[in-house]
Amino acid sequence: MFFLRYCFFILILWLSLFIFASPSFADAERIPLTLDLLQERLNSPQIEEGISTIDLSHFVIDLTPENREFREEFYQQLQSRLNRSDQVIGLDFSNGLIQGDFITSRLGLRTVLSSEALPQILTEIETKIVTADEQFSSNPGDILTSVILLRSSVKLNDTLITGKADFRGTFFLQKLEAKQAKFTQEIDFSQCHFARTSDFSQAVFGRDVNFNLANFRKKVKFIQTTFQGEANFIRSQFQEEADFSQAEFIKIANFQHSLWSEYVNFSNINWRDRVIFSNSIFSESVSFLNSTFEKSISFRKTYFRVLLSLKDIKILGTMDFSNAEFFRVRGVNISGLAFESDGAKIFGDTGSIGRVMYLNNLEGNETVLRNLIQNFRKLEQIPDANQLDYKTQKLKQEQLITQLIKNPYLQIFRLTFIKLIIHFVFLSILLLLSDYGTNFNLIFGVGLINIGYFGVLFWLVDRWRRRLPNPILPNQYDIICMLISGLLLIGMGTVEIVNAAENYIITLICLGLILVPIPIALLGRIYQGGRYHDLMESSYFVMDGALRQLQLLIVRLPIIPEFHFFRDRYTPLVWERRWNWLNYYDFSLNNFLKLGFNDIRLRDQHIPGLITTLVWYQWSLGILYIVLLLWTLSRTIPGLNVLIYLK
Repeated sequence: MFFLRYCFFILILWLSLFIFASPSFADAERIPLTLDLLQERLNSPQIEEGISTIDLSHFVIDLTPENREFREEFYQQLQSRLNRSDQVIGLDFSNGLIQGDFITSRLGLRTVLSSEALPQILTEIETKIVTADEQFSSNPGDILTSVILLRSSVKLNDTLITGKADFRGTFFLQKLEAKQAKFTQEIDFSQCHFARTSDFSQAVFGRDVNFNLANFRKKVKFIQTTFQGEANFIRSQFQEEADFSQAEFIKIANFQHSLWSEYVNFSNINWRDRVIFSNSIFSESVSFLNSTFEKSISFRKTYFRVLLSLKDIKILGTMDFSNAEFFRVRGVNISGLAFESDGAKIFGDTGSIGRVMYLNNLEGNETVLRNLIQNFRKLEQIPDANQLDYKTQKLKQEQLITQLIKNPYLQIFRLTFIKLIIHFVFLSILLLLSDYGTNFNLIFGVGLINIGYFGVLFWLVDRWRRRLPNPILPNQYDIICMLISGLLLIGMGTVEIVNAAENYIITLICLGLILVPIPIALLGRIYQGGRYHDLMESSYFVMDGALRQLQLLIVRLPIIPEFHFFRDRYTPLVWERRWNWLNYYDFSLNNFLKLGFNDIRLRDQHIPGLITTLVWYQWSLGILYIVLLLWTLSRTIPGLNVLIYLK
């Protein structure tokens, strides 16, 4: 008895699995739609979501050419019922099977977007929806656009259409739902207007789908939608949020000249073929979070007003930003971006694309920055590589600040803490004075200020010595020339810094801390104590009269040699000459940049040590400046950059 019950249970289980696993089981739930059933459903609509709806769900609707008589009656009766009613009537084809071609032009009213041509049957709300369209308000002389007004809401949820679906030129006055719908042939939504929300979530487009010139005036969803053929959205408009998350594009996805007015979600998408967004406009942020691009993607001449998120994306092909425009400096989030093949690369306008890329933090993104820097160096887009290198160091600086804040005060004198402070100060100076070796204009401005500032200081300490008992002072002409020329050089340098620095105020403060405290303290001590030494009425600076030429003096020291044979060649600067004030700038140039027209040095007899300290201080700053300048040039000149950084 037990054995018989066991066998009976196994038989029932096997039959159940066979029935429910059979591909035709879904069709078994559907029944063929006949004219009698159609008439019955037309006469007895159901209320769904507050709308009177013609329920044609779970039907097999045969619209093939072989069933021509039924097809003609089907379209004629539906069109008559939908367009002769004073109220909106919905159409529900959910869980149905539509065999043959499905054509919406045979269900709606053909008209043109003109107030005189609109059907009188339209309600006041429907008329406002139609007349609110942008094309309706075009110039009277323009060619009026012909559309198919479809007053019904349409549900195609879990519907299978075996033939072509022709929605071309349809104006959907109500919402369209096609969740989990399956389209086995080509679909044409070109020049469609979607006045309400439309939902294609989890739909499958088996062949090419055409949304060219489509206008989505409300939110549209393509969540988890599969595009097995080409997806064409050329010149389409999305006036509200568009959600393509988790979709899959098997072939080319073409969004050329598309307009996106609100937030766009392209996250978690696998793009298996080329993607084209050329000449498109994104008015709000767009996200490609965690998407994969197996081939090329083009953003040529695309405009981004807010943010483009490339966070955690994977690139196997090329990404082209040529002539793309970004309204904001922080325009492209590259956090977690990964190059998944040797041929993967990103390129755009040199000097622009690297500037708009940004990261919120460095932790976990070291590889991202390293790969992008190497990418731009291989493409010889040196300014973009330097921009990313600069941003890397800025993020490191933020990390150091965080570590300094979190470090307990009890450890302030430990070696690791001291090293951390030194590293921070050194990095901050490099960032402020040269953008970490990426901004030649910035470091040029720093040099101008230094040369002009020290030139005035050397002139002051040499010419303005005492008022009593016998005054040793410069004449009025020298004072005017030095003040004007000094202010001019310092002003030119300041303008360069203001134009080149990211935060010029902090940069100028940093430069002031280097140039002002020590020299001013030395000058204050000199004038406070007074000067009492021999050769008081002779210049502290001497010039080699044997040479007058532009020369590089990199190995020369600022003090004259002690051997008397060389001493005879150097004579003190003559104060009475009209253009003598230029010699102080020449010495400042020699002492700082190791380049000058005359070999001017500091005498070594009867000279206060504080003045010597001032000269050596500028000389030391000059050595550091030359190193920074050469490093900056090597990073900004393409040939030198490739030579130094090529790996």
